[in-house]
Amino acid sequence: MVTNADAGEISLAENVVRVAMHPADQFEAFRDLVDRGLSADAVALRFGVSEAVVIKRLKLGRLSPVILEAYRNGDIDLEAAQAFAISDDHAAQERVFGDLPEWNRSARLIRSALTEDEISASDKRVQFVGLDIYENAGGLVRRDLFDDSHSGTILDPVLLDRLVTEKLIAIADGLRAEGWGWVEICLLYTSDAADDSLRV
Repeated sequence: MVTNADAGEISLAENVVRVAMHPADQFEAFRDLVDRGLSADAVALRFGVSEAVVIKRLKLGRLSPVILEAYRNGDIDLEAAQAFAISDDHAAQERVFGDLPEWNRSARLIRSALTEDEISASDKRVQFVGLDIYENAGGLVRRDLFDDSHSGTILDPVLLDRLVTEKLIAIADGLRAEGWGWVEICLLYTSDAADDSLRV
């Protein structure tokens, strides 16, 4: 007896071998196989690809149908589709797709629009505290599956600022212990602050 998963797998295998499927069709087919009960590693084994490839195709297969159709129609390229995958929110994906002009739907702009309220892991505060310290304190990071650096964005700015403050306090306490008479903590150092310090 052929199950739905078996039928889907047979159809996908026939199309992959005999007909050049559009990548969007492959993404959806892999997604459907997993949704019907196959594990990602089982799909990988059966189709001769790595599990990492399957996971990436699943992520793309779960894009908004609007985004997948735009990719299928050539309105966006693969890099742009991958950029949309940074968010699982279909409404947000569709909003960004609609807001960006057709002539400028670059992957960089898409990622920026979908993470505009988040803090990049390359931010100086994150570098100061350390991404591992932030995560060990319970901070969440959104990682881009298609970004080789896997740097990601910080989802808890309040926690990050608390960790920055705590580290600065520890440094300030160390300086006071060395005998410094005046130590001030400033989260944002500006030229005005430098001028003020010169006048003190």
